Formats: sequence, structure tokens, C-alpha cells
Amino acid sequence: MDIEEFYDADPRRRSGEDRQFGLGWRDAADEHSLWDLYWNSGSGELYLMRKPVVDPLVGWTGYALEDDARAVSRIEHRILGAAQHLIHPRQIKAKTNDESEDYNKEALMEDLEVEVLGTIPDAEQVDRVLAGWEQAMDQPDSLSWLRARLSAEGVKASS
Repeated sequence: MDIEEFYDADPRRRSGEDRQFGLGWRDAADEHSLWDLYWNSGSGELYLMRKPVVDPLVGWTGYALEDDARAVSRIEHRILGAAQHLIHPRQIKAKTNDESEDYNKEALMEDLEVEVLGTIPDAEQVDRVLAGWEQAMDQPDSLSWLRARLSAEGVKASS
């Protein structure tokens, strides 16, 4: 589902904190995408957000900066929780309905897909289930590790 559909479908998702567990998960079958992993405290959902990568060496952040160094302010970095992570501008818009008038990179704000992997009720259990994610994320097919880990821990994939 699209990122906006994701937040619209359940009001708990907007009110909950989106805690990040890595911004560069990979699927060996899809070299043109990177996946960000989040756990939403409002819904308890662990979810992936797929980002298209136009150039694997640059990604969306590089393209947002290439025209003008002042474009840094247009990226609208947001820090959430202890993870202090960056969120894609389209994710910010979908979650908060806040859109910068300065941000003109419409092509970069398209096609953010969400896949809900399952529900984990609390943050401590998320930390336990995802132990070792930092090392696993660097692997060429890191999503395979993630899916196997969730299965082994009994986290049921959403239908």
C-alpha cells in the first residue's frame, strides 16, 4: 500500500512514534529499491517502506541536494525518539499532513510503498526480536534475514 494509505487506514499510526531500525535494507530480487524498517508505537506494527533508488550511489538525498546547497532545508529532516533518524519528505507529509512550500522535488516524492510485516506489542520485545539487525542490514539480501528472523520469533506476517 502507498505511504499515505498506510497512515490514513489507522489513526493510531499517526499518533504513534515511528521508531527506525535501518534505512538501507536490501532485497536481492529488487536492486532498484531500498527499504526502511520502522516500528510504530501506536499500532505496534513493524513495517517496511520501499524507496526507489534512481542511482544506487546517490539515492534520493543526493538528488535533492544536487541543484543547490540550500536544498538541505527543503529535505525537512525530522528527528523522532531516541533513534534520531531522518524520514523521507513524503513520509513526513503522509504522517503529519505538513508539506513545505519550498520542496519541489515531486519526482522524489512518488512511489513509497509500505508492507506491514506483523505486530509486536511493545518496544522491549521489538528490541529482542530484531537483535543483530545492524550487522544483518549490510548484507546484500538483508530482507531475507529479517523475514527469517521474524518467522523464527513467531511474528506473523500481515495478510
